[in-house]
Amino acid sequence: MVVKVDEETCIGCGVCESICPEVFQMGDDGKAKVLKPEGADCAQEAADACPTGSITVE
Repeated sequence: MVVKVDEETCIGCGVCESICPEVFQMGDDGKAKVLKPEGADCAQEAADACPTGSITVE
C-alpha cells in the first residue's frame, strides 16, 4: 500500500498523526507529512478519520 497526503486540502488537525504516528508527522508548515510511504495497517484508519479526506491509501 502507498500512502499520500494532499497538502492542498490538509488543514493540519493532527488526527492522522495521533492515530498512526509511525506513518504521519506534522511538518513545520502545519501540514501532515508521510514518514513511511509504504504505510502501515493504521494508515487506512487515519485516512478514514481525516476530516478533509486528504489522505489516500492505494
